This record gives sequence, structure tokens and C-alpha cells, in this order.
Amino acid sequence: MNRCFGDYIVFVDESGDQSLETVDPQFPVFVLAFCIFEKSHYIEYVVPQILKLKFDFFGSDIPIFHEREIRKRTGDFAVLMDPATRAAFMGRLSSIMADAEYQVVASLIDKSIYRRYEEPANPYSIAAQFGLERVYYEMQERGQRGRRVPVVFESRGKKEDNGLRAAVDDVMRTTRICGMAQTLEFQCVSKKANLPGLQLADLIARPIANAYLHPEQRNRAWDVIKTKMRRNRTTGVIDGYGMKVYPKHAPVPLWKSRWLEP
Repeated sequence: MNRCFGDYIVFVDESGDQSLETVDPQFPVFVLAFCIFEKSHYIEYVVPQILKLKFDFFGSDIPIFHEREIRKRTGDFAVLMDPATRAAFMGRLSSIMADAEYQVVASLIDKSIYRRYEEPANPYSIAAQFGLERVYYEMQERGQRGRRVPVVFESRGKKEDNGLRAAVDDVMRTTRICGMAQTLEFQCVSKKANLPGLQLADLIARPIANAYLHPEQRNRAWDVIKTKMRRNRTTGVIDGYGMKVYPKHAPVPLWKSRWLEP
């Protein structure tokens, strides 16, 4: 095995849009979710389980899991209009997400606050910086420094991909965190590549946003995702380790006291 390659792969997806000019009052956040998998587990468990789920419910591995289509039951997921089918499918999917071994790092930008800053940067760039830093800290703790760890973002079009690459390159060029640029390797892949890791990242991003926006509501997806969040190894705290929320609320916001404390 080539020792230049790391033992991990990271998949990244988003929820919400980057616009600061028009902010949806019902969903005024942008979330970037990073899902860290050990390659051996990803190959041996995650991929086979996702493929089997697809064949069992759709007859092939062609459908691409997308949170919005599953939630709206559109396209390939119109079969979920049947309550029994939906319950069986969601039960299987939830079990896979609960049983799979992965770690989540997320950046959440509250645009309703951030847009009032004098010169706000692009939310995607800010979220990417926060997320990449925490992913690298985790890789460093796992002995991966200097080994190539792919960080796979979803392609969003040529112009958007060029902007994303520029943002990541800027983070790597300006960071003072030793070893990050030599470890994390930017990749940009179309959703059509049908990568299970990207699809799981897609399923994770929106529940994180909902947990922040509506902490009083039951959120079964967050109940699973919370157990996967990166934490302080001593205190178990998620805030600042697995979840970076920007800007901060004060003094002790409801979302933090209910959702992010151990």
C-alpha cells in the first residue's frame, strides 16, 4: 500500500444557499457538513449497505439519494408515497446511518446575523475554512498529517467549482496551521458520480440546520447525527469541535444549551 495515501476520506455537502442579499426568513442559515470515513469501513460496510438498500427498494443502484427528493417524495422516490414502503425505507436508511462509523464536522453560518457585518465574506468560503480546520485537527490526532486525505466536495457547475477551488486554495495558502495544506486534498465530483459518501453528507446537512433553527422540535435525524459529531475528547463538548456556528449568539443560546452540550 502506498503510504502517501491516508486512511480516511471526507465527503462534503451543503444545505441552504450562500446569498446574503436575499435571506429566506424560514431558512436563514448555510450549513456545510463534512463526513469523515475510514476507507476500510467505507468500502466494506457503507458502500455495500447503500447499494443493497437501493437494489431492494428501486431495483437498481441508479437512484441518487438526495435529502430534498426523499423528503418531498419526488422523482425516483415517489414510491415513498406509500406509507408502508416509506416506513420500511426510512427505517433501513436510519439504521445504516446509525450503524455506520463516521465522524461529522459542520459549519453553520447564521446569515440573518452575518449579513449585517460591514464587509461579510462569502458564507461558503467562511464555512469551508472552519470545516477544513477542524477536519485537519481530527486527521492530525489520528496520525494522518502529511498523508493525502481526499476531501470530496459536490460539484455545482464550472463557475461555482472554480470559485470553491479558489476558496479552498486560499485557505491552504494563508493558513498558519502547520501541515494542513500537505494533508487535505481538494476534490470536486458531480452528484452523478453516485458516490454513497456524498449522498450521506447530503442527508446530514439539513437536519443540522433544523436542529439549530428549531431546537424545541423532535428531530430524529439529529438524534443519530449528534452521536457522530466530533467532540472534545475530555469534556465531550461538540460546540467549537464538531460544530462551528458563526457568528455566535449570546449569552447562552437555546440551541446550544439543548443540542450541543454533552
